[in-house]
Amino acid sequence: MASAKFGRTTRDIDCIMAERGKRGEFSPRQFDHCHYYYELIYIHTGECRFLLNDSVYPLVKGDLVFVAPGDLHHALYEMASCEIMAVYFKKEFVDWAMMDKLLSKPSSGDFHSFMGSIPALYQEEFVLLLNRMLSECSGIDEYSQSFMSCYLHELLLTLMRHSVMNEEEPELLNSRDADILIATKYIYRNYKKPLSLEEVSAQAALSPTYFSKKFKQITGMGFKEYLNFVRLKHAQTALLTTSNTITDIALENGFNDSNYFKDLFKKVYGKSPREYRKSAG
Repeated sequence: MASAKFGRTTRDIDCIMAERGKRGEFSPRQFDHCHYYYELIYIHTGECRFLLNDSVYPLVKGDLVFVAPGDLHHALYEMASCEIMAVYFKKEFVDWAMMDKLLSKPSSGDFHSFMGSIPALYQEEFVLLLNRMLSECSGIDEYSQSFMSCYLHELLLTLMRHSVMNEEEPELLNSRDADILIATKYIYRNYKKPLSLEEVSAQAALSPTYFSKKFKQITGMGFKEYLNFVRLKHAQTALLTTSNTITDIALENGFNDSNYFKDLFKKVYGKSPREYRKSAG
């Protein structure tokens, strides 16, 4: 399991899991996605850019990203190879009573997504912890998942001890890429509208042709692809939290063709909107 490929999307998990992998110039491109469990990604070597919801962050050795269920994300790896260590877990695997005693703000049984860095002095210790999780994840014996639970809580406590969970929003893209950040935030605020490439590229003060090229270079996906996934994420939430019809949800979230919405939703989530709502009920 320690050498499994990256790229989980909508597949569920039934236990705490850990992975390690290298990504680089010749690795398959990772598409933007979201899933139903927490994901912690630690940059062990190299560097990458990481898109989380409406912002893009540069990550280097010692940085980590913590992704909450349902948040759209995507890693864009640089030409040089980048070694990633990752942990996946569901909210029911966490002792929230203990967490709430230690967190500066009550968690309400949930963590939010965040970026942070492990101080250089403690990076070796943190990697050793992740390596222990990788070892136990292979299923040494019947005690492995109990050890994984202990290590998961040690990991969360380590993030709290070093104030990683409480860090302010990290520095975003450097100034030369600020136009793309403006565009992603504009899409996120206006996804319900019939947005066009021309409208969004104008917000970034770029020509449509140059904007398309730069948007894909920086975010790792095309303009339309990003817009559709933002719309899908909000439609997914509406399916679980409202009794609106599938057609109404499609229209309310920017899709002017309910059949296109249904086909795209099934392609991304593995179930039709109706099946997804029924299975979550």
